[in-house]
Amino acid sequence: MNKKKIYNMTLFAVFASIIMLLGLVPNIGYITFIPGIASLTIIHIPVLIGIMFLPLGYALGLGFTFGLTSLIAAYVYGKTAFDFAFQNPIIAIVPRVLFSLAAYYIFHGFKVLFSKIKNGKTYSFIVVTVVTALFLYFTSVGLTKVTGWDIRFIYIGAFILLIGLMILYYYFLSQDKYQNLTYIPSVFITASLVHSMIVLTLVALMKPLAYGEGTDILGVILTVMSTNALFEALIAVLIGSPIVVALFSLRESEEREDDIII
Repeated sequence: MNKKKIYNMTLFAVFASIIMLLGLVPNIGYITFIPGIASLTIIHIPVLIGIMFLPLGYALGLGFTFGLTSLIAAYVYGKTAFDFAFQNPIIAIVPRVLFSLAAYYIFHGFKVLFSKIKNGKTYSFIVVTVVTALFLYFTSVGLTKVTGWDIRFIYIGAFILLIGLMILYYYFLSQDKYQNLTYIPSVFITASLVHSMIVLTLVALMKPLAYGEGTDILGVILTVMSTNALFEALIAVLIGSPIVVALFSLRESEEREDDIII
């Protein structure tokens, strides 16, 4: 067994252990503030970090591990109809595997965009801006349906939020430090939103009653995407980006030391 394979297996075991710890200990990976109303999922963060360092097969394995914790947690800690929906292995596991597959190609897509294409940083900024703008638009429509608030005020709030997020993102991209890793926040933002959309959509298709009988499911999904999913994406960026930058820097320094020794 070569050194690279041992490295991948060890790294996979570390991230899988972290995912299982977060998923199976109450209120760590699945943080519930108000049962059935307000909760956040942060387990996708170690999944995303692991995907950035591992081949596709291991990345899918991390997604499967994520889904398995969802399945077990639904049986052990489930309290609401939405929780119980994840007792179905298809709902619990399939979206997480699809998420890991999408995240793997999102990561490598942004990596190629930055390293191989001229003005890749500009294109990345445009992509993230468009994705975030569309996301905020549709969620504003959903929020109006659920709350009955004036759409004009929601649009104004969404526009201000978009401008604030893009200013922060542009500031990060403009920093000289770690210029070769400035695509990392793009990966966390895009992949986190994709994860939320895949999970919510599959639940709506297979267990629509999990959202409540007679509920405007589309409105609820869009509202969740504008609240929980947005916070999950921001948390992923704030927690995951420094960790990934540090790990890449550590790996580069170790590779340089190996070259010197050789």
